[in-house]
Order: sequence, then C-alpha cells, then structure tokens
Amino acid sequence: MPWIPFTADHVKSRLAVRELETYEATALSEYPEGGGEAEVPGDAVDRLPEIAAQVLARFRGMIRANPRVTQLGPTGTLPDFCIESAAIIARVGLVGLNPVPEGMTDPRRDEYRNAEKFLESLRGMEASAFLDDETPAAGANVAPAFGGNPLLRF
Repeated sequence: MPWIPFTADHVKSRLAVRELETYEATALSEYPEGGGEAEVPGDAVDRLPEIAAQVLARFRGMIRANPRVTQLGPTGTLPDFCIESAAIIARVGLVGLNPVPEGMTDPRRDEYRNAEKFLESLRGMEASAFLDDETPAAGANVAPAFGGNPLLRF
C-alpha cells in the first residue's frame, strides 16, 4: 500500500459541483464589519490548504499513536486507504455539515461519523497496513513483546 501526498484537491473531489463552484468563487471573500457585499481583502488567504494540512497532521498523529507502527511514510503523505476519510473530514472543516429537518437521515453526517470512526481505528490497526510497498517486511530481528503487549518490549 503506497503512501501518497494528501492535498486540497482530494478535499475538492468530495464537494458537490455547486459547492465547488461556490467555494472557488468565494473562497477569498470576506464580509466587511459594517455590512455590505463580500469583497476580497488584499491579504486574503485560501483556507483549504491549511485545513488539509491540519487533517493530514491529525491522521499522521493517530497513525503515530499506534504502538505497532514503527515508521511513517514521507512527510505530507498518508496511506492511500486513508485519503477518502481524510478528505471527508477536511470537507466538513471547510463547509460544515448542512442542517437537515428533524428525523431525516443526512448521508454526509453518516459519512463524517464513519470517517471519524476510521480515524480512531488507525490507533489499533496492524502495522502491516502502513507498510509502503517499497518498505521491506520485518525480518527475524523483530523484538519480542512480553505477554504479547507491544508496549512491554525489552
């Protein structure tokens, strides 16, 4: 399983066409304090790359918290099977969850909850899930763990 760069484009791929059009048209706009039409200030910065970087750091931190994992992929990358969930979480950071009438099931809410569950599962996943295709598998020099607990290695 390869580690690939996680980018703002992954987040954009999870937006509906209308959301993407709105985002691209208004991403840098701010409403003046006195009210009125939104305008683009001179020091405007696109927030999406920062949101993607925050989500990337969160995923890498959760993988790093897994006691079975001894190495991460290159900086700025995630295992390819994490990209979808990371993009969903970043999308929520970008546009939020749309409110729905009481009693309706919101597919995005469910999708977000599943992505959060997936993120939590990274902490206990087998280390082999995070090996890069080019990373050699552990050989005979693997340290034993007392009672099978990887935290009690000697």
